[in-house]
Amino acid sequence: MPTIDPEKLKPLLGQTLHYQGMACQVIEILADPPALVLQGRHERKVIQPTQYGDAGDWIAETFTVALLNSRLDGFNPDLPELAGFDLLI
Repeated sequence: MPTIDPEKLKPLLGQTLHYQGMACQVIEILADPPALVLQGRHERKVIQPTQYGDAGDWIAETFTVALLNSRLDGFNPDLPELAGFDLLI
C-alpha cells in the first residue's frame, strides 16, 4: 500500500482536477482515509436539502473522492492527474 505524505497534499488545495469528466476544485483534504473534497466548477448545481429534507438553496455539486483505488495499491483511477504529483513518502 502506498504511503501518502499529508504535508505533500496541502499544495492540492485550490488545484483543478478532473473527476468523472468534470473540472473540479479541491476544497478540502481529509486525512483518514486519505480523500479529497472536490467542488464542481461547472454551472451544474444541485439543490441542498434542509435538515428536515425540504428543498433548500442551489449550491455547487461536491464530491468526496478517495485518493487510493479500491485495492489500496495505487492512486484512484478517477483522478488521473494525481499521478503527476509527488504525494508519496
